[in-house]
Amino acid sequence: VTLFDLRGHGRSSMPQDGYSPSQMAEDLQELMDAVALDKVHLVGHSFGGSVVLQFALRYPERVQSLILADVRLKLWQPHQRPRNWSHWHKLQPTLEKVGIYLDENETEAGYRLLIEMARLQLRTSNGDSSLPKLFSRLYPQGDSQRTAKRFLKLIETTTACQDVTADETLTVEALQSLKIPTLAIYGEQSPNQPTAKALSQCWTHAHLQFVPQAGHFFPVSQPEKFIHAVEDFWNSISPIRPDLS
Repeated sequence: VTLFDLRGHGRSSMPQDGYSPSQMAEDLQELMDAVALDKVHLVGHSFGGSVVLQFALRYPERVQSLILADVRLKLWQPHQRPRNWSHWHKLQPTLEKVGIYLDENETEAGYRLLIEMARLQLRTSNGDSSLPKLFSRLYPQGDSQRTAKRFLKLIETTTACQDVTADETLTVEALQSLKIPTLAIYGEQSPNQPTAKALSQCWTHAHLQFVPQAGHFFPVSQPEKFIHAVEDFWNSISPIRPDLS
């Protein structure tokens, strides 16, 4: 398995600009060339899913299969307002209890939530039991301050926020041209349900699956379910599983 730190993330460098899915798809192409990966199974969660989708559209001959985990596509879901989240009435009091207040009409609430979570992490000591469990999964114990600081630096000193929230260039026609084996997997309680339903209608060849009692971050909150779904999908499309060594 090759894990790709997007530019500005993890241990990758943090340039001033170039954070659109199309630019990062080119980063991925250069990475694959550098490490001699010819044709691969691509897996992307959330914004990472937009990146691998752009890659698949540009270089379909280099993709064996595509797994999109809870990806929101602005083609069908231009806004993400808290008032439209199925679990907002439960999430809102939990967030406000720890000092995070989201406007229910915020059009990019997903990104706003991540920013406010990072800011709260910097105001809170590691191991604070009052924080929601999700925080400890996104900001690992012992490294939470560094992770939060790096994320806020990305948002505040680069064009990342503008780039990832810009209008999408995808079209239904372009998506329908892709015939690569695809798994679209979403959390049952995810705010990205409109994208999931639209994808199932656009891609008749794709397999749509929902993770029960899970939200947007199920790959980290319920990793076993995600891994099993991925393996089952790979086994269904090929008698020879990918080399996971």
